[in-house]
Amino acid sequence: MYLDECEVHLHPTLTKVWTLCGVRPIIPAPGSNKRLCVYGAMDYRTGQTHYMVHPKKNARQFHEFLRNLLETGSERRLVLVIDNASYHRTRAILDLLEDHADHVFVLWLPRYSPELNLIEGLWGYLKRSALDDYFFGTVESLERAIHQTFENLYQ
Repeated sequence: MYLDECEVHLHPTLTKVWTLCGVRPIIPAPGSNKRLCVYGAMDYRTGQTHYMVHPKKNARQFHEFLRNLLETGSERRLVLVIDNASYHRTRAILDLLEDHADHVFVLWLPRYSPELNLIEGLWGYLKRSALDDYFFGTVESLERAIHQTFENLYQ
């Protein structure tokens, strides 16, 4: 399973769009930007994903996500591919991984190597298909769009 997280922002990401010649598309923007963090794990064989949305991106939330993932997958052997971000290697997370060492093997990716983490493609799909060029207005609406996108992956 490939693990990572991505940030999504209330302020819309502007990308290339089709429009009539001479017509400039207008995308509203909030007065202040807020963000959400999406923690995710993707099974490269099945495409099955596990995710958690939280307002903060830090070691404590990653630990919570990882603990939930390990508890739901405790009956089978897991290979986790995780990058070397500092908040992925805190004492609490390393202890959690050690507690599950009987069925979990961790492959640590080099720092700054997103091209080696297959979940990056999922983050790109999430942003392109559901979030780019759209004004959500509230963090709650943004979070609903994230959940809807993950639900649509398997329909």
